[in-house]
Amino acid sequence: MIELIHERKLAGKRELAATAETIAAWLSERTGLHVLPRHVHSLTAAMRDGGLITVGGGGIGYPNTYDSREDEMGEKAFWDQVDAFLLVWKHPSRKAIAGGRKAGGGGPAR
Repeated sequence: MIELIHERKLAGKRELAATAETIAAWLSERTGLHVLPRHVHSLTAAMRDGGLITVGGGGIGYPNTYDSREDEMGEKAFWDQVDAFLLVWKHPSRKAIAGGRKAGGGGPAR
């Protein structure tokens, strides 16, 4: 998720603006995991609550905006916080996500 935000910034955008459906598709493609929009909602809420990202609402039918707090926190503090987050957080649906892992870029593994 942070990588997606940073890619948008490198492309000259102020933040990542996307729907949960779009982010789920991007994350599925990049990781080979079966990521659904509901997984994105859980992940972004936890990352927001963990102080890693900000989330702005676009309203019903519009994409949310996502930005990292790296500039605000400073690089070292931000990445230390990311490390701490990764040590303690486990996605509630991690078994379902991993269970749908894609094999060789195709559909779900059988």
